[in-house]
Amino acid sequence: MLAGATDAVWSPDGTEVAFARGGDLWTANGDGSGIRRILATPKVVESEPAWSPSGALIAYTASVDGRRQVRILPARGGASTRVSSGAGEAWSPSFSRDPSHVAFLARPDGGQLEIDVARITGGAATGSLLSDERAGTAIEDARDLAWSRDQSTFAYTGVYAGETAVVVDSASGAQLYRSPQPASDEHPVWSPDGAQLAYDTVQPDGTTSLRLLTLATGATRVVGTGVPLDWRRAPLGKPLFPDLVQRPPSGLVVTRSPTGRWLLGFASLVDNRGPGVLWIRARRPRGSSVMDASQLLQLAGGGVRIVPGAGQLHYTVAPPHFHWHLLHFVRFELRRTRDFKLLVRDRKSGFCLADHYGIAPGMRHGPPRFLGNCEQFHPEARSTEEGTSVGYTDRYPANFHGQNLDISGVPAGTYWLVHRVNSDFALRERRYDNDVASALVRIAWPGGRGVQPVVTMLRTCRSERC
Repeated sequence: MLAGATDAVWSPDGTEVAFARGGDLWTANGDGSGIRRILATPKVVESEPAWSPSGALIAYTASVDGRRQVRILPARGGASTRVSSGAGEAWSPSFSRDPSHVAFLARPDGGQLEIDVARITGGAATGSLLSDERAGTAIEDARDLAWSRDQSTFAYTGVYAGETAVVVDSASGAQLYRSPQPASDEHPVWSPDGAQLAYDTVQPDGTTSLRLLTLATGATRVVGTGVPLDWRRAPLGKPLFPDLVQRPPSGLVVTRSPTGRWLLGFASLVDNRGPGVLWIRARRPRGSSVMDASQLLQLAGGGVRIVPGAGQLHYTVAPPHFHWHLLHFVRFELRRTRDFKLLVRDRKSGFCLADHYGIAPGMRHGPPRFLGNCEQFHPEARSTEEGTSVGYTDRYPANFHGQNLDISGVPAGTYWLVHRVNSDFALRERRYDNDVASALVRIAWPGGRGVQPVVTMLRTCRSERC
């Protein structure tokens, strides 16, 4: 149950959902767990998310001072870029199959409605008037744009004198179908092969009937009640997600590097509190120096679902350890207390995940499962597996494999030392709100910059600050 969610749309693999809530964009696992906000922009209302076919990008409508534009951002969150251009409005995006292009509804000059197509990398859009605009038929508005898989047709909801109809236009602008009036038809969704279209009809009593249109014949039939959200083959089975819990920093030590830099070292602990294992499988394509990682999710009742895009492994030379390391499993930051400005970020080489410490608080665990060495001493390796079982902890002590921050240039004062597991959201989890913890520390230079500083732990937090 996703309370307050609107404009919900399934990811291409059917395992995630993107939605709008409170003017921001969110995603969640298909079972409603793992809810996280991927975009929150003050004074901007985000809506109408649309996944790219690869699942890597999300296009959406951004309303700024009441005027709409189409933008794209990475599905895991990050900076967005504008796709639509010009002084008019644009909304309701839909990706091409490639996905090199995005189509969207637009009023370039505040006048006639059209469908624009633009490259996701930017540049001028090409536009085609809606079929009713071409024919001189009065149409007030349009929404719910859906681009067919073969990119030959567009379906959308048209608004006519307060009523709605589902319209299908060819890519050249010819009208192929318009649902009969008077009616309240909306929310068109294409079948995977593009031969059929689902949409709903709002009945006088407020209920909805779900209709299927066969485009070749123009015939429709009622198949039930409800509103279509998506139409695709989705994997079955309930995933058992891991739950990574970042503990606050501990074990602070200050050391001097061979080059004379002052390094603040610390221990990092990340528990897997279940209900599923964190299981990583990585393979190195021929000609590549890195391995691409996928996450394997165990399914309740047996079976495994493979989720690509879990990150990369690099072969790291960090004597006396020589491993293939999963990069950015945990990131470390030093932030100023008064404005939370980032001052120092880690240069850590990565992590080799394994079941060495069965010390997750309050968790029972079975025998260790992941006890590999991440292909130690094998830079030529083409694949490896690693992970963390339920009840186990990935524990790294201070200064281990670069487990420190360079504080040489940091003035005396108080700072937040922040640890973030899965900071880029590359790993699928049951929840994400416990992926960060911190410590308030005081840095002092009683003997001047040439003498070792004193770092004092003031308090710890189960959040990025408290």
